[in-house]
Amino acid sequence: MQITTGRAKRRLLSLAGTLAVSAATVLSGSGAATAAPDAETVSVGIQDATLGQTCTGPSYNRKFAFTISSTTGVPAGSTWKFTVSKPSYQGLQVSSDSAYVPSATGTTQVVNLSAPSGIPAGTTVTLIPTNYLVPTSGYNSLTLSGYGGSTSVAMNWSSRPC
Repeated sequence: MQITTGRAKRRLLSLAGTLAVSAATVLSGSGAATAAPDAETVSVGIQDATLGQTCTGPSYNRKFAFTISSTTGVPAGSTWKFTVSKPSYQGLQVSSDSAYVPSATGTTQVVNLSAPSGIPAGTTVTLIPTNYLVPTSGYNSLTLSGYGGSTSVAMNWSSRPC
């Protein structure tokens, strides 16, 4: 269910605040409830970033890529982790098409990414991972996780998405 009206969102936050106060009263055991944060500042875990997948480049050299997009913007300091299930022989790299999420190099299995200044509303950032294995048998899972959730693809030589 998607909450689209401001009134419905405020009601949900109000309900979350009420439940937090009730839980604090029950769990405190002393009968004195601790003050709950203002309902408007309570985070209910709704993240507006959307993590996706795409293919980039000309038809003769298509490359798999992840995307990060948001209609309302991504807050400064948001982080993501690119991981592979089969370690590569050299450090993984993730190239970005935007300065909002700088390109990064990591270990043979993990690359940490961040948006130091955030990502403005309506912007889509494309992240192209390189130096990962595409095995002839079995699969290598590529995963991007962090703000907005997680997206993953399993690929081998015969089932490459691009």
